[in-house]
Amino acid sequence: MTLSDALSGISAVKLSTSDIIAEQLRRAILLGTISGGAQLKQNDVAARFGVSVAPVREALQRLIADGLAILHPNRGVTVSPTSEQDFLEIAELRALLEPHALGHSAPRLTSADLQYSEDVLSKAAHASDPLERANLHWEFHRSLYKRAERPRLLAQIGGLYQGINRYLLPAWANSGLSPGWVDSHLLIVAKIRDGHIDEACRLIVDQTDASTRRVQAHLHQNELSKEEK
Repeated sequence: MTLSDALSGISAVKLSTSDIIAEQLRRAILLGTISGGAQLKQNDVAARFGVSVAPVREALQRLIADGLAILHPNRGVTVSPTSEQDFLEIAELRALLEPHALGHSAPRLTSADLQYSEDVLSKAAHASDPLERANLHWEFHRSLYKRAERPRLLAQIGGLYQGINRYLLPAWANSGLSPGWVDSHLLIVAKIRDGHIDEACRLIVDQTDASTRRVQAHLHQNELSKEEK
């Protein structure tokens, strides 16, 4: 699929800021509309959005900073590739860092904090837009880790969620949310509310492992489909 085809559903109305361009490109990359390795030519993107190359250049710099694109000397910018190895590394880091963050944060979470987490989860479950659901999913987890008072740790986990979304969103689009997705998240909140923090941390790991197996199955199915073609 060419860049023009991938962006064909996006309005070509002149956009005024690099923020909007970056967000539209980010959305297309996360949803898999623009695949890993695709070249993001400044002139092509500028023509699609009806703008000069200046805001496009700024938008691409943001994608590079977010790890969604790579700048190659003398070759321009391409979308960062995806691979099963990359996905497994992200999942492994999540399983290490998230229980650590929750262990520090959970004792400080208030009843209001936990109610907020449940409200965010409800919004995520009912979100029709996959990217909105992904953002709310991260907000749910962020709300549980925010009292850890470790901003670097939280930033690292946030980056992992952005990376995992490139794998999670296509899996959601293919087969929807896993059975018990909402209940498994609510159980984490319930364990924290009851003071069973170690159990809540174990649930985070179990949930990550289950998600990893599900996305791996999706990746393997995609590979089989490619081979059959």
